[in-house]
Amino acid sequence: MKGQILFITDGSPSAEEAGKIAIEMALSANIPLKAVFIFDEGWKHLLGDEWINTSSTRMTFFQWYEDGLMKHSDDILGGFHQKALDRGVNIEVEVKIGKTEKVMADLTNADNTILLFLPNPHSTAPAAAAGLRYSLNSLSKKIKCPIYVGPRL
Repeated sequence: MKGQILFITDGSPSAEEAGKIAIEMALSANIPLKAVFIFDEGWKHLLGDEWINTSSTRMTFFQWYEDGLMKHSDDILGGFHQKALDRGVNIEVEVKIGKTEKVMADLTNADNTILLFLPNPHSTAPAAAAGLRYSLNSLSKKIKCPIYVGPRL
């Protein structure tokens, strides 16, 4: 079988469960696995309170916030990368910034993806921890490969 399995993660419990199955599928079919963490580009348009009204303060805040996001994504992808390597899976990891559904569609259609693994967008975790938001109905019209959606935890 040619192609790859694409796993989109946000670090949520649903993504962790989907990731376990993605590793097993990649291992059993001897297919490469690509794990991607997506930052929705909307975070750059955050508006702050009065304390963030100066350009200098705003830029300092955004740099601090971006550094925190990058560390978070590195931690999640690093842990997943190690789990896949420990199982003997050929894996690649990447961080992308953009419109979530567009990034997912572009990745699946450009990289010969044969199966897409996603965290459940209806996770019952607190909103701040739920992570990735997308419309499965909209996304399924944009991609050609099958989609596995993680459990709703």
